Amino acid sequence: MLKRVTNKIARTLGRIPNLDDHDTALPYLNGIYEQLMRKGRRELRPTYTWAMVQSAFLASSLDVKRISALEFGVAGGNGLLALERVAERIEKYFPVTVDVYGFDSAQGLPKPEDYRDLPNLWPEAGYPMDVQKLRQRLSRAELVVGLVEKTVAQFLESKPAPIGFVSFDLDFYSSTVQAFGVLQADYQFLMPRVHCYFDDILGYTCAHHNGERLAISEFNTAHTNRQISQIYGLRFCLPKRDREANWTEKMFMAHLVEHPMYDRWDGLLRNARVDLAAA
Repeated sequence: MLKRVTNKIARTLGRIPNLDDHDTALPYLNGIYEQLMRKGRRELRPTYTWAMVQSAFLASSLDVKRISALEFGVAGGNGLLALERVAERIEKYFPVTVDVYGFDSAQGLPKPEDYRDLPNLWPEAGYPMDVQKLRQRLSRAELVVGLVEKTVAQFLESKPAPIGFVSFDLDFYSSTVQAFGVLQADYQFLMPRVHCYFDDILGYTCAHHNGERLAISEFNTAHTNRQISQIYGLRFCLPKRDREANWTEKMFMAHLVEHPMYDRWDGLLRNARVDLAAA
């Protein structure tokens, strides 16, 4: 009872619960998430903020000093700006540096290939970008301009820091399949678990046989040791104000089960670790 009261007071005052005072890391991570959103609600997105807190915590737990955060589908750039802002602020909480990249053709949406690209929703040339204007607004993110089928390979050739978070907002099934090239990279370029956000999987005419859901299903069928799974019951792990938000249904995780660090303790369950010295 005292612990619950103390936690309530801490949240009210904006303090972050102590990591080692709980059986799981959730109160601590939610405290960081809430503090970030409280201070920057107009500049940050809950989707990116929550995922980046989780990704940075995983990196720090595994002693990874630098990670990459990617956004596929930049358009006007508001999302990329939010991502670079949270990346900058997250570095104040964790000993991790975050490199931010935004991928876009800058020409608007290409011509849909077939029904799988949902042409009833996404018109050709939709969501164009003013590259020069956007570059002037960015402070640290790198804008990768070109067709995803080419830029993903070029990006991996640059040997980026391990990818910890990816936002997929390319609308099309075909473009999402091409972007999944980052999840097929060598393990040195990936965290063992990669938090993923899929923007276009709810409502309208989105279904299992089209769009991003079809791309996910086909990826999982084609790979035995790399699987993309929805984070089930996420809303029950979040602060109360976020539990009814629809973005909780859009958060996934790529599991790279043969990654050298996949089985290492990641700090999420605090009471699961045995203090051998004390024993």
